[in-house]
Amino acid sequence: MTQWLTGQRDDPAERAHRAVAASLRAAYAWTVRRHRRDAMREVARMTGVVMEAHGPGRGPVTPLELVGCLRQRLGMMPALAARTDETIARAVLLDGDGDGDDRLTTDAYDLACEYALPLGEPPGSVPWMPTWTRMRADRIRGETFKALIESRNQASYVASRRFLIEHPAAALSELRRLISETGVSLPPGGYIDIPADHVHRSPGGERWWWPCAFCRWPMAVTGTTVRCRYVPHAAVYQLAEGRTVRSRPKLSRVDEGRPRRLATPVARPADDARCVDFGVWRFVVVPGASELRIEQELVDLGAAVELWPDFDRYDLHVRVGEHEFRIDVKEYRSAHRLIADLRARTPAARILLPATHEHQLGTLKTAMPSLQITTETKFLTEVRRARRAR
Repeated sequence: MTQWLTGQRDDPAERAHRAVAASLRAAYAWTVRRHRRDAMREVARMTGVVMEAHGPGRGPVTPLELVGCLRQRLGMMPALAARTDETIARAVLLDGDGDGDDRLTTDAYDLACEYALPLGEPPGSVPWMPTWTRMRADRIRGETFKALIESRNQASYVASRRFLIEHPAAALSELRRLISETGVSLPPGGYIDIPADHVHRSPGGERWWWPCAFCRWPMAVTGTTVRCRYVPHAAVYQLAEGRTVRSRPKLSRVDEGRPRRLATPVARPADDARCVDFGVWRFVVVPGASELRIEQELVDLGAAVELWPDFDRYDLHVRVGEHEFRIDVKEYRSAHRLIADLRARTPAARILLPATHEHQLGTLKTAMPSLQITTETKFLTEVRRARRAR
């Protein structure tokens, strides 16, 4: 219980980080308490972490008080009220009527998971807690990539990582065939059943899932609303049942986002389907989808692109004539967390913010003025100029 107390205990930023991480874990445990006997013990333990982060006489002091705070903006808690990370301060982690039907919000899945970290538990003591609630993102990525690097062959590593990004979910028979044909390596755990809240059961009893148009992972199904858990993958759909009880249900887009000309996902049978787990999806597949999209944009411009050189020293090595560029794509929902991670580990290449995150440029430049940073739009323009100068 002392591991998380070591280090910068009195640093307000570290205290706030612990408070968010504990809040996320408490929120998840609360939603599964009806079928996990030790879930309330975890809520109580996380209440202790939040109390420590606040100090005496401040913040929630009982598990139920903490749960009440999780139904409000996190910034209402004193430890987070003065934080500069307004994005996490606005986040709400639980949504429900308070009568046992609380659900994790989009903020929990999409944003707060970037704050997850170990909080003093012995390894393996809470195996029912998903990795994305209790492990740092870089630890999840590291464990995933470790299996892909075992061959010590760069080409095999790239092929396996690309496969994981391009096939985060599919029918089990299709996955087996593709893995057999390509010989790719898989991370620990491989593929799992599609989560129940990402599956729709039709009146005839058939179960269906829909791949996100951007990342191909199963979209969440809430009533008749279907959307990706990752907010920047902004398409939102309305579900409509088929003409008969056994017909394939259909989606119609209801948001006003971009791109407007986006192919509507088609329902796929869920009974034999599998997907990578949430942590691998959120911290490997989501940023990887942007990396592969940017790679293709660069190839279309006539550039030669090498993916993840030196086993992921950085993301893209780009050659245009005599010009060479080293690029590290960074896709964080929280600019505050990105800045903290960049300060902790000096990047080996120029940072690139993908199109969905270009609004973070000013914040990063203000916080880290010496950092080499660009955006997807700016870099593509730079490559076009380099091509014309050949």
